[in-house]
Amino acid sequence: MPLEFEQLIREQAGRIRAIAKRYADNGSEDDLYQEILEQLWRSFDSFRGQSKPETWVYRVAFNTAMTRLRKVVKQREIEQKLQSLKQPNVSTGNRCQAEILEDFMTSLNDIDASVLMMYLDGLSGQEMADVLGIQLNAVQVRISRLKKAFTDRYMEF
Repeated sequence: MPLEFEQLIREQAGRIRAIAKRYADNGSEDDLYQEILEQLWRSFDSFRGQSKPETWVYRVAFNTAMTRLRKVVKQREIEQKLQSLKQPNVSTGNRCQAEILEDFMTSLNDIDASVLMMYLDGLSGQEMADVLGIQLNAVQVRISRLKKAFTDRYMEF
C-alpha cells in the first residue's frame, strides 16, 4: 500500500467516517466505511491531483454511499415518510450543540445533509458543487436555506 494513500486515509478518516455514519442504513456504518476505503483504494491510481484530495475523497465517498443507498431505495423512502410524519423536537433545552446538530441533520434530505457536512468541514462552494455534481449557485441556495431553516427551528429571539 503506497505511503501517500495511507497518509491520505489517516488525514481523511474523520470525514470518511462521518459520511459513512450519515448514509449507512441500520448498523452498517462499518460496512459502508470499508466499502468507501475499498473504492478509494481502487481509484487511488486514477487520482491525478486535478482537485484537492479532500474533494476527491468526498466525491468517492459520496458516490459509494449513493450507490449503496440505491440498493435500498424502497426502504429509505418508507423511513423518510415515517420520519416526516413525526413532529420534530424543536426545544433545545439543555441539549449540547452536537445533539442539536444531530437532530437537525436527521431532519434533512441526503443532499442537504451532504452540503451541511461539507460546509461545516470548510469546503468551498465550488468544491461542494464538484462533489455533488450540481451548479455552484444551487449549492449557495441550499446553504442559505439551511441557515434559515436552522435559525427558524433552533434560535429564539
